[in-house]
Amino acid sequence: MATQVPMSRRHARRRHVSPLFMATPIVVGIIYGSWASFLQRDGGAATFHQLWIALISGVGIAVLIAALGRFQHSLRRELRAAAYGALIGGSVGYLYSLSESSPLRACGMGLGIGVATLLTTYYMFYMREP
Repeated sequence: MATQVPMSRRHARRRHVSPLFMATPIVVGIIYGSWASFLQRDGGAATFHQLWIALISGVGIAVLIAALGRFQHSLRRELRAAAYGALIGGSVGYLYSLSESSPLRACGMGLGIGVATLLTTYYMFYMREP
């Protein structure tokens, strides 16, 4: 005979996950992976190596976006802005390095865009949060 579960446990508070929260990392991961594969291809024939770059890049950025989206509200606004700056700057720097430019230029580009993202998101969080 089955035991009765108390009412309080039966209707436990479940965390609602919106479809947008699930779709955003997936769509961005697909676009980012495709772009990385396109940059690696450089007009030549498609290879298995480019498929792996697309998969690893796309899944990596999707996981990082989902993790940041999940834990962003527990971070202070300074750390949240720094996390967004590091994510965007690192991803742009990686894509820039795939275009066969110098590593120093790719680091500079990623650092510049990361700092710009940090400043922009900090301003946005500072103005919208109490």
